[in-house]
Amino acid sequence: MRVGFLGFGEAASSIAAGLYEAGVQDIVAYDVMVGPKTSERLARIGRHRLHEAAELGTCDVVFSAVTADTCVQAASEIASFLRAGQVYADLNSCSPAVKAQVDQVVANTGALFAGVAVMSAVPPLRQRVPMLADGPGAAVLAERMTPYGMQIEVVPGAVGAAAAIKMFRSAIVKGVEALFLEALVPARLYGVDQRVLDSLSASFGSMDIARLGTYLLERHAQHAARRAHELQEAAATIAECGLTPHATEGGAQRLTWSAERLQARRDTGDFASYSALLDALAGGVRQTT
Repeated sequence: MRVGFLGFGEAASSIAAGLYEAGVQDIVAYDVMVGPKTSERLARIGRHRLHEAAELGTCDVVFSAVTADTCVQAASEIASFLRAGQVYADLNSCSPAVKAQVDQVVANTGALFAGVAVMSAVPPLRQRVPMLADGPGAAVLAERMTPYGMQIEVVPGAVGAAAAIKMFRSAIVKGVEALFLEALVPARLYGVDQRVLDSLSASFGSMDIARLGTYLLERHAQHAARRAHELQEAAATIAECGLTPHATEGGAQRLTWSAERLQARRDTGDFASYSALLDALAGGVRQTT
């Protein structure tokens, strides 16, 4: 097994070190950027220098770990070295549309593309970090790398399905992070930040995140307009403290959008489940804001 890395930063080098210890002794590392930690990272895989790009063409699996804004360009630059039988696994955190662009580049080389979503922080888990993979090379990637401890779940469907799971999950996780910042910074001015957190724990402490999400959507179906108005008032409160309520105003706009769509249906609150609510809102969503 010969494994190559296109890009050899923190994530790639952590995965490579884990694979090396798990028995992958032949690792190719290529990166156009050479930093102060490059030698240290290479030493962990028994190497003293970076390889040439052409050597990626000799690998059974090539992992792309560059950046979201350069992953298409990076694939294009090494495409002439790729060959049939290889798996090109794109690990970059990018949208499904970008994954599809990389797939088009790789498809022309004969190599198999796998769009990979890395679902946790890499360094603590190294090669064992949970991953989702789609595309024509996903099953082959899992077959080749599972013996070395990689945790790869194949996601059925078109290229981009795995990335969609990660991006929509990130919208929630990072969006909540932004909301906590936006609410608790001005709450600190009032000296009530801990009281806000305690109140949240009292209301939702026994719920796991999935139940919290469904609960909030079920409540939204019944009181969409009122909840949109309350969030508008929350945004005004934050603004009065001197902080621009970017996240809260955006949230209020989204709740207002939903309330208007539900009102147009004249059946607000008349949903058997949160899934029925999502179906109602998702219909024709490409034609709306």
